[in-house]
Parts: sequence; C-alpha cells; structure tokens
Amino acid sequence: MKRILNPAVLVIAIITLTFGLQSCNSAKPVDKTQLEGYWTLKTLKGEDAKTAFAGTLPYLQFDFAKNLVSGNGGCNGFTGAFTLTDKNEFSAPNLAATMMMCVQANKEPQFFTALSTPNLILSLDKEGLLTLSEDKTVILQFEKGEAPKVAAATDIVNAENLAGAWTLTSIAGGDMATLFTGKTPTLEFTADGKAFGNGGCNTYRTSYTLQENTVTFGPVMSTKMACPSLKGEGLFTGLLASPLQAGLNGDKLTFSKEGNVVLEFVKGVAE
Repeated sequence: MKRILNPAVLVIAIITLTFGLQSCNSAKPVDKTQLEGYWTLKTLKGEDAKTAFAGTLPYLQFDFAKNLVSGNGGCNGFTGAFTLTDKNEFSAPNLAATMMMCVQANKEPQFFTALSTPNLILSLDKEGLLTLSEDKTVILQFEKGEAPKVAAATDIVNAENLAGAWTLTSIAGGDMATLFTGKTPTLEFTADGKAFGNGGCNTYRTSYTLQENTVTFGPVMSTKMACPSLKGEGLFTGLLASPLQAGLNGDKLTFSKEGNVVLEFVKGVAE
C-alpha cells in the first residue's frame, strides 16, 4: 500500500529545510570591536608577507566612526572609505595612496589591488587571524600587530643642533644585527649643508637642506667596495632618497616618513 504524504506536512518540511540551510550558510556578523587596532599583513595570495616585502610589511587599521581604512602598503601610505555588511562583505574600491619612489622590492601594487577587490568576505578565526577571501579563496591574511612607532615630542631642529656625528640604532624594515654584521651606519652633518658617513661597508657623501624640521638629502655618492652584503646599506641609503621629518629628543635623532619613524640615531660615533 502506498503511503500518501499530507500536503501540509510536506510544506512544513520544505520550509523547515529551507530555513535550516539558510541558517547554516549565514555567517554571524563580525564583532567590530575585535577589528580595532593595527593589523599587519601575514600572507598575500598565499605568499608569506616577509617574502613579498623586503622592507616594511603592509598594515591597516579600521575607523568605524568615519568608515575609513588606512595604513601602509609597504612603502606608500593609503586611506579610503570602506563598507562592511552584515554578511561580512568588505569593500574598499577607491583607495588613495601617496606616490613616493620605493627603493626596496615589494608587491605593494598587488597588495592594493587585492585590498580593493569588491565584496571580499571578512572573517576572524579562533587564532585571531583576519582573513579576506574571494570565492572561498584566501586573498589576504593579517595578524594583530602593534601600532607603528611614531616620533616623540622633539626639539626644533636646526643646523646647529643637527651638526656632528650620529650612529644608527634602529631602522624600519629590518633587524640591525642581521642587516649590519660589520660596521654600524653613521651620519655626520656639517653646518654648510654637507653630510657623510658609513653605510655599513661603503663610505658615502651627500648634501642636505633643512626647512621646518624636514631634511632633504641630495644624491648619495658611495664608494664601491666588495661587501659581503649590501642589503642593509641599500635599505639605509634608500631611506635617504626621500624627504624626512627630523626630530631631536636629547641625544637621540629620529627621521620619520608618513608619520612613522624609519631611522633612529644616537649622538656620537662608537669607537
């Protein structure tokens, strides 16, 4: 004997199944408070960020009050409006970035292209990784990082207090002990607009101008010695290629770019 299903029961079953599937497929909106702070790039389309970026790693932060996302792409700073829907769809299609010349090899253009992809799915896992995906393919991964180091309150910089020799103590984009296995870079200023020092292996010479705490260096001329590694020296002299904000705090000299400290020196030269 064939069993005939009650139409009403069948309708209820279909409705229940439909809502059940929707419930399974719908993601809970991400808690925006968990997105506060700075996020440092971990992977770009599966590639380790430390491989894709020779210097500064890209980072970003969210401003939900203004619906703005901002940060650094590895060289240039960026900002732009974004949307984040209840379905965790993230879009920031119109990012604006500075146009500085970038010395170190990196994949900043690919990073900006990936971040500008519309309707990326944003998620946070139990380990605290922030992931942006497209069609279930991970495009970008970030991990919670510390705020970029910014310059402290400083004295007004002039040719008189800038003059003299300075020894590098910190550089953005690398570890001092790893980058400089021989000599530690130095920088010496003269009152007549000249600057010179050692880049870690080669000696160099340049000129500089100072205007309202902004130091602009001229072309850097270096010797051509056979050095075990020029990675640190290239990073150091490369940072001198763009205008830098100088800050003095006692015997400490800092140079900043886009509000972030990129070079730190201490007065004097180690024997």
